[in-house]
Amino acid sequence: MAGTTAASALVVAMTGDGWSGFRGWLGRWFGRGGDRAAARQLDRLDRDRETLLAVPEGERADRAGDLSSAWAVRLQDAADEDPEAAQELLAYVKQWRAEHPETAPQLTVVRQRAEARGKSRITQVGRDQTIIKPERS
Repeated sequence: MAGTTAASALVVAMTGDGWSGFRGWLGRWFGRGGDRAAARQLDRLDRDRETLLAVPEGERADRAGDLSSAWAVRLQDAADEDPEAAQELLAYVKQWRAEHPETAPQLTVVRQRAEARGKSRITQVGRDQTIIKPERS
């Protein structure tokens, strides 16, 4: 939970005005694991941000979703090691969102993926998905 919530806000921050503050706070948060751990995570953050900003605007939402998923795992792993750190992370994200209300509509990423094999078909409209297997119809 902490990882997903924080990752969503983190990816939004990467493209906005609140980036330097969010990055600095995360550097201190990751610093609990030592300076090398913090430096490694900050380097990864910077690379991911550069990649996201380099993507054309029309493709940015997909890339942001991928980054959010990846960072959710990383942040949750770190939070699982230290429940106190998890609470600090959630508290910071809550504070950051309050200070950056313009980002609220962007924080939810919905991704759908469907794959059919053989003679199967998938019809996907909005939130509904129907999978039709010819041998069963």
